[in-house]
Parts: sequence; C-alpha cells; structure tokens
Amino acid sequence: MSEPFEALQIPRSVESPIMKLLHFGMRPRLLVLFAMGLFSGGLFSGGQAVLGQVSESAGRSPESSPESSQEKGPRPMQIEDLFRYERYAEPQLSPDGKTVVYQTTRITDALKNTKSTNLHRFSLEDGTSSPVTASSKSDTHARFSPDGKRLLFESTRGGSPQLYILDSSVLGEARQLTSISTGASTGIWSPDGKQIAFVSTIRPEFSELPFAQSDAKNQEADEKAASSLVKAKVFTRLFYRHWDSYVEDKRQHIFVIQADGTECRDVTPGDRDAYPTSMTFSAGDDFCFTPDGRYLIITAVPAQGESWTTNYDLCRIDLSNPKSNWETLTKSNAAADCNPKFSPSGTQMAYKAQARPGYEADKWNLMVVDCKPDGTWTGEPKSWTSEIDRSVGEFSWTSDQSIAFVAEQDGATALFQA
Repeated sequence: MSEPFEALQIPRSVESPIMKLLHFGMRPRLLVLFAMGLFSGGLFSGGQAVLGQVSESAGRSPESSPESSQEKGPRPMQIEDLFRYERYAEPQLSPDGKTVVYQTTRITDALKNTKSTNLHRFSLEDGTSSPVTASSKSDTHARFSPDGKRLLFESTRGGSPQLYILDSSVLGEARQLTSISTGASTGIWSPDGKQIAFVSTIRPEFSELPFAQSDAKNQEADEKAASSLVKAKVFTRLFYRHWDSYVEDKRQHIFVIQADGTECRDVTPGDRDAYPTSMTFSAGDDFCFTPDGRYLIITAVPAQGESWTTNYDLCRIDLSNPKSNWETLTKSNAAADCNPKFSPSGTQMAYKAQARPGYEADKWNLMVVDCKPDGTWTGEPKSWTSEIDRSVGEFSWTSDQSIAFVAEQDGATALFQA
C-alpha cells in the first residue's frame, strides 16, 4: 500500500469527480493538474477548494444582493453568494485522453428555486472549454461510448428524465434514446457500444410483461394515482420509508436497450430492487456489463429482510435469459457488497465489501477476484486493503495491477493506491 502524490488531500466535495476521471484511465499527472485547478476558477482556485465559477446571471432579490449592500471591503459570506456559484461535477475523460466532459449547475432564479445543469467540454490539449448542451432543464451523467464517438447522457428537457445520445465530435441536436413512462437514469454502455443499460423505477407486478405492455400499465397506474383525491399511503411490508422519501410499492429495475433505440427490455423482472435504494450502499454506477457483454453484474438489494439486514449482494444477470434466477456471486459474505468494476484487461473484478453483517458504518474493504470474460469467478476474492485502518470510498483501476481509491484521513479525504 502506498500514498502517491505525497498524500494529496482532496476536499470531500470533489471525491467523486476525481475518481471518475481515474476510472477512464487518467494519468497521475493529469489528476494532479485537475486537483490544482484544471478548471480555472472552478472546483479549485490557487489550490483552495471553492464551490465553482461565479455566475452573473443567477437570479436573486436586489434587496438581498451583496452588491446592493452599503458595506465596503471584506464582509462575511452570505447565502446569496452561494447562489452565484456554478457547481461542477461528473467529469468524464474521453477514451483518447484528450477531452473531459463535465456538468455545470447554476441557479437560474433563487427566488423561484430553479436551476439548470448543462454539459461542457474541456480540452486537455489547449485548455479551452465549450458548451456541449444548452438546456434550461437538467443534462447530467455523461458517458462516452467505448470508441469515444458518442456521448450518452440523461436529460429532463422533455419532462421526465430520459437518455439521449449526442455525437461527441460536433455540436448538434441530441437524439432521444428512451421514451419510458417511468423515466430512465444512470445509463452505461456495453463494451462493444451496441447496448445501453439504465435504471428505471417501476411497478413489479407488470415487470414480466412485454416492454410496451408493461410501460403502458405503469403509466396508467401512475396517472391514476396522481389524479386520485386520496393521498393516503398503505404499506403492507417493511421497509416503507428511507430517511425523507417513501419506498412505496415500486422497485428499481435495470433495463437494456439497443443503442439505436430498439428492443428495450426489463432484464431484472420481479419483486426485488436491482439497484441500491440507500446511498450507504451506492457508489455511482453500481452495475456494469461483463467484458464479453453477455451479462450484467449488479448490486442487488437483499431479497429478504431489507429493513434489518445490510446483505447487499453482487449478482450476475444473464442477458439472454433475464427471467432466470440471479446468480449471487457474494453469497459467502453476509454483510454488504457493492460497486463492481472490471480491470482494463477484463481478467479481474474489484468491488467494495463490509465484514460485519447488519452494521452500516462498518469499514469498506477493496476486494479483487480473478474472473472470466463472462464474469464467472475463477478464484476467491482477496482484500487489497485489509492491513490499513481506512474505509475505501470511490475507486478506479489505473492498470491491471493497480487501483486508486479515496479514503478519509485526519479529517480530510486522501488519495491512495493499492
């Protein structure tokens, strides 16, 4: 275990973006450049963490605007100052390593509590930045296709969140990929770029029907519930609420669609969540295609006793027969397992795991196991972080023999390499 970059300290707010850059093979030098101010005036300024770039167009009340104050010189920061900052997130490095696409969020009207999020492109060759989208809604979660020619992203420009595809080399109108009534999010590409997997929250009783029929029934049920004067909720199982949101009688399922927009299908039918319902067990894209593209590895919510167990498991889904039983890869561990990622060569899979069942705050270890291209394990998983007293945050393969990860250290977030 080593601490590269002389224990580079990373503010908590940028932990996720930095690791996502590494996931696409970012070299250490580029990582340091990003941390020290790759986006001028953005996440960092002169080595100091700031919220983002000042947006002069952010809506705010003239009476409460700092500019209208009679005070001169230094003054305490006010809430209106925060409204004026643009927030950067989700940087994604192109496969050729020349471009970063990231999202920028700004407050459009503070009094009306409205905001917009758009995608921008940053050139690592000449240091210029340019807009990729210009929506008044929300464009997020950009992902380059394996060949780098297309950009997949999620947008609410049409109302509900749907997936869109844009030619990454030129600016133009994005093509809407999904039109599912329950919305689509967290889209990822298959290794060959021919398929896309995404998450949608649906009613499980319709999930085994053909897609068009299932989607129509979900839409009908949602419209009926929205128009009903009765808003009381009836629950017959635990759990029914997680923190500030109701779980209700829906499940988060994973769908697969062809990149041309055809053959959309639910590949995790049934009354079980195929995607984490709690952020405690979520670390970004919590599912992935196997290297051969024939299976999905997902982070499945416990099949039984979800309200009192932490036994999230990694399961393998056969895309040629999605109605078959999910193959549990981590059945030997009664605690939580999540966040699968294959090595660049596809011969190993890394994931995070806890050791103490039922204990949400347990240390997260980084596990690695040898595997075949279809995700079948060929050995026993081994912990690469068992000897350090640190809980692994987000992580990324940097080579077949090395993984970079972030962990809390001395009140800050440090970057490590295993």
